[in-house]
Amino acid sequence: MMDDLTNALASSFQVTKNSNSIYAPHPRQSLYKQRTSSLDQDTRRQRYLELQKQKRIDYKSHARKLALNDWSEDEEEEEEEDKKDGANADEMEIEAIKSVKPPKRYKDQLMLSEWLVEVPKDFEDNWRMVICPVGRRNLIVASQGRTSNYTKSGYRISTFTSNLPGGNKSKASGYTLLDCIYCEVEKTFYVLDVMCWNQHPVYDCETDFRFFWLRSKIDEVKDDKNSGPYQFKVLPNCKCSKSEMEDMLQNDLSQTTDGILFYHSKTCYLFGPTPLVLWLKPTMLPEMLGLEIPDIDGIKDVTIE
Repeated sequence: MMDDLTNALASSFQVTKNSNSIYAPHPRQSLYKQRTSSLDQDTRRQRYLELQKQKRIDYKSHARKLALNDWSEDEEEEEEEDKKDGANADEMEIEAIKSVKPPKRYKDQLMLSEWLVEVPKDFEDNWRMVICPVGRRNLIVASQGRTSNYTKSGYRISTFTSNLPGGNKSKASGYTLLDCIYCEVEKTFYVLDVMCWNQHPVYDCETDFRFFWLRSKIDEVKDDKNSGPYQFKVLPNCKCSKSEMEDMLQNDLSQTTDGILFYHSKTCYLFGPTPLVLWLKPTMLPEMLGLEIPDIDGIKDVTIE
């Protein structure tokens, strides 16, 4: 309910400091020129790539806290707020990247996208495309013999058994964390990304490795008899060459498509919105990327001015 309320408000108000938030209209569609940061999107991407290498986060400890719901270490520490009055937007963003810490509990654990406003200079060489179905983003936590799905705002929706490591009684010793889109009609979790598999965190691994690792691991468990009430399917991806993208669009674009995600191949798994993951609606592809898309009924036409 909270996610629906946030999205509803965002359609009328810009509820985020990030002017490229996908919950606000596309900047070119609305002719919205004001930027929270004066840095262009490509410059911000380069800073994210540089600064993510400097971060030193104990991802193994963080994954364990999520899996076991054990936050006692954090509760014993004093929370420090470092608010710098008078800092401009660029300085605040850089400082935020440097000092980012994993969020507590189950809120804000997912890596979120921005609108694709400027086509990256290295788009064909260093980006991958994923076609996303209509559904709700969920954090999946499989641990201690059960599997739970959480909304982006940290609300636990349900608990069930699955064939994921940690997700049923026969695999109770491990734990797994996944980033998914849940399609209620199909009773399917479409897996976008993996943060931890069977106690092995991969937050600090690059996108190409995470995608490869994810597909190989899901293939290992897809025929497990402990599959539970829901399916887990990995969404396919391709390199961002024009030919490969148009082939995938011809094969996989459908009435159930919500939008397209673009992941930078060298990014680690980050928390919250990042210019290293971009988003477009299907009908924006011809104008923004010069791609041909199949004529499919049910996909709302959007003109970017």
